[in-house]
Amino acid sequence: MESMHLFRRIIILFVLVIAGCEPKKQDKEVPKKAIPQKKEGKIEQPTSRFVSKDRTEDQIIKDFPKPVRTYPSISQDEVEVHDGGVLYRKNINRPFTGRVIEKFKDGTVSLESSYLDGLPHGQQLRRFKSGKPALEAIFDQGILSGIKTKWWRNGNIREEEYWSEGKFFGRRLWDESGRMIREEMVPSP
Repeated sequence: MESMHLFRRIIILFVLVIAGCEPKKQDKEVPKKAIPQKKEGKIEQPTSRFVSKDRTEDQIIKDFPKPVRTYPSISQDEVEVHDGGVLYRKNINRPFTGRVIEKFKDGTVSLESSYLDGLPHGQQLRRFKSGKPALEAIFDQGILSGIKTKWWRNGNIREEEYWSEGKFFGRRLWDESGRMIREEMVPSP
């Protein structure tokens, strides 16, 4: 019973980290070139949608003393969260460094998250059963960094949230056909 309660706390913590709470308004603007353009009936996603002051994913990955894939990969039921939201592997008295993997019933990977010293660090990737990405976020020592992206099941982008230095700078939402339906950007001072 206690392990089930702990598992629920881990899931709730993870959902809160990935989904985020209602963010505070900041003073940064996303460049206009971030709007996807329609060309010959096809939606083209821009390559540079947001400029963040955060470190790049490559720089973040260099924090691991060895390649991330060489660290242990464990499932959600092998972890516990201690004070401050730090992730530990059960029965090991130090913060976890490695990957946490969730799988669908058929064995395909549904979620892959990397952790360094118990905090989300690097890419967090959730997939649909089809294998297509559902959500991608980059964390730098537990802090969202750059663009957090969600997709529709058909592969079209659904939402982008823009983060820099731990602050929220706005988001854009698209319908399933790829048409932008909402833009919530933090106004410039």
